[in-house]
Amino acid sequence: MPQDSMALQDIQITLRSSLQATFSPATLELLQEATKTDPDSKVISKILKLDPALSANVLALANSPHYGQAGKIIDLSRAIFILGINEILRLALSFSFHTSLNNLLQQKGFDVFANWRVIIWSALGAELVAQHIAPEEKNTAYLCTLLKDLSLFICAATFPEYFLSLTTKPPAHHGLTYTTWHNHAPINHAELTAEILTEWNLPQPMIKAIATHHDCEHVQDHPSLNQAVILGTRWAEVEFCLNSEPDSLNELGFLLSKIGALPDHNLDSLRQQCATLFESLCTTMNIVELPQKDRFYSLSLHAIQNFYYQSKEIEGLTGGLWSVASCIAKHLRWNWSIIEAEIELYSPSLESYQYFIIQEGQISSSTQAQKFCLGSSLQTSYPLKVEDDYLGNIHVRKAYSHTYDAAEVNMYSRLLAKSYRQYVQTIGKLEQKAGLLDILPIGIALLDAQGIITQTNDLFSRHICIEISPGTHFEKTLNHNGLDVSRTGWLHFLYTADQSSHCMVYCPLGVQPDTNSSQCFTLSSYKVETGQGRAILILVQDLSEIRILELEALKQRDFLTQLLATMQDLAFTVDKSGIITFASGKHAPFLQGKNLFHIARPLRAYAEPWDMEHLTQSTMAVETYLDLDGDQLILELIFSKFSHGNDYGLVVGRNISKIRRLEHKIKEQALFDALTQVLNRHHLEPMLEREILRSRRTGYPMGMIFFDIDKFKNFNDTHGHHIGDQALRDLGQIMRNMLRAGQDYPYRFGGDEFVIIIGDTNEEKLYNIAQRLQTEFRRQYNNELSLSIGASVLEPEDTAQSLLRRCDKANYKAKAQGGFAIVHLQT
Repeated sequence: MPQDSMALQDIQITLRSSLQATFSPATLELLQEATKTDPDSKVISKILKLDPALSANVLALANSPHYGQAGKIIDLSRAIFILGINEILRLALSFSFHTSLNNLLQQKGFDVFANWRVIIWSALGAELVAQHIAPEEKNTAYLCTLLKDLSLFICAATFPEYFLSLTTKPPAHHGLTYTTWHNHAPINHAELTAEILTEWNLPQPMIKAIATHHDCEHVQDHPSLNQAVILGTRWAEVEFCLNSEPDSLNELGFLLSKIGALPDHNLDSLRQQCATLFESLCTTMNIVELPQKDRFYSLSLHAIQNFYYQSKEIEGLTGGLWSVASCIAKHLRWNWSIIEAEIELYSPSLESYQYFIIQEGQISSSTQAQKFCLGSSLQTSYPLKVEDDYLGNIHVRKAYSHTYDAAEVNMYSRLLAKSYRQYVQTIGKLEQKAGLLDILPIGIALLDAQGIITQTNDLFSRHICIEISPGTHFEKTLNHNGLDVSRTGWLHFLYTADQSSHCMVYCPLGVQPDTNSSQCFTLSSYKVETGQGRAILILVQDLSEIRILELEALKQRDFLTQLLATMQDLAFTVDKSGIITFASGKHAPFLQGKNLFHIARPLRAYAEPWDMEHLTQSTMAVETYLDLDGDQLILELIFSKFSHGNDYGLVVGRNISKIRRLEHKIKEQALFDALTQVLNRHHLEPMLEREILRSRRTGYPMGMIFFDIDKFKNFNDTHGHHIGDQALRDLGQIMRNMLRAGQDYPYRFGGDEFVIIIGDTNEEKLYNIAQRLQTEFRRQYNNELSLSIGASVLEPEDTAQSLLRRCDKANYKAKAQGGFAIVHLQT
């Protein structure tokens, strides 16, 4: 929910109204009673009786095995007497909040069990902490922690479309909990909850504790009640929502110890105590527990530390994925005596997954096909996943399910996933780079600042056909073997401080006397800085094959140059903005450096801009005028995009100037009515189809006018057919003068009937055009002739035939009115 989507005041008003609608009056009265120093049992019993469902559930909870009552409790007063006022209040409020928020969130699509597990643990944790540092506040701490995130739940239920999107990537494998939301609420949710609960008249110490429940950094500066609420909140985050790693648990233990809430400095004892209470309360309140493999709170800190340090061993391994898989196999054998399993690991070098099979403690590689064959004999998979990164899997055979704790293996796999991701991003990448360097066909040598060889790879000696030994002087070694580098300026490079690089090519003709091959290589030298100071890096590349390829390249270049020079078509390359970078033929000097879209323009008018996007998206050749050094040519441009390189694409222009001039003359004779010089009826339907498609593609509306001349037969009979023909010519001239070229298309439909296709128009524009046409024609013939005009605008469901029929019908209605009329008709 973006903060600017509504005013902050509106959000608060919305949340308050939602809060009142969510909780029953009995819940609010119970909350008021719970905050009193000495709650009244009679008042509590009376409040509970106001809500039959709540009282029935409280009695059911009181009779649950958790409390171990010998006889059945059927009266609220007796339940309060036996269990105590505080326990009844805690049960009643917990159940009431659980029921109300469940109904609110479940219908919106949220995982209510996942959320309530975190709430219950944090409330129980706060109660345990308070029991050690402020026993008189333990019930208040439980209540504060139960209420602390109320505004988050109301926000989520009020704006589910926003908050549900925040639960798609939970930070742990414990369900989609509200802890992923609190950084995205419209304002600080702790302060918002405190402000809302102020209206319920909660005591100020409770309000302050709720307002600061995330202030873990300053926990030692707060009162005891606040400390209990803060550490209860943090405790639930560590156990459920964040990774239960030693660092997080150790930090929690340190903070508990600093405020005196950790007796004997035994965090595991306190965690076990909270886990027991948690499991019991979940059972009592019918809250579905986590699967056994996800109950990390059941693991001791010592066990988690062992898995943590074992997983860290992965981060420093060398030897590739085989060494990683071997290490995992060792851990499985050490921890749970598992000697048969399958390991799937992501390979950064292959960008795919490799599979390893452990059988009788021995590891071997596996293909993916084998993996699927083994799948039926495996019981449980433990994915190696960190956030969105899927890094592999550990599959354990059914036969070993009784030898290990699923939560232990799951915790190990999660810690292993983080360490393996670190390995992939560090050691894995370094080994990948080292492997790449080893397979590069380049000789490498490192010299000190005086030119003494310190390191080389094997290819270095092989490429220069000289045995090179570390500790020898590079220049003297080469000179001694007949390779005189002193004349190439290498010594000047060595002793001149401001020259950073030097390159030479050694490629003598013929076979050398004391070798079996013809030496041909480049020797590139670079001054570099290392940890030991200035050094010289030398790269040697074999050119014996490149020399042959270069000759072939020169032949191909000459052939292509001759081919382009003899082409009748223009060929040129362009960059992404349309600048011509190369052109063939005699016009190359004029074309190079000019923008294609400035010197060429399309023959047809387009609604879209004339640019590279238009050219690349054209499925057919684009016909253009090209101003070519004083000559104007008509070219048919065909564009082909390059898959790589600096240039964007190739444009081939076929000169069709003569063809188009001839076609234009023929087309004029075929397209236009000889008498009126407007388009003839034969081309109406295809043009109408095209304009309808263009209108729908571009979003520009279009319309049509259908009209004829009133009493034209009488006019012909009175004045003669030659005067009637002149009237038709004049009408054609009026249309040609008045209509827009390229957007409006007039047609002679037959006799004295005409159709005009109008582009980019609406009802008002159509009427104006029809009115102008009527006025001008009547003016020329002194009101002796008039027009009956029908008009309509294209509708979404229209076809060419339906639009034409509707305009014809409108024309008929205008005629029926006695002529000299304009009728606009829509469905």
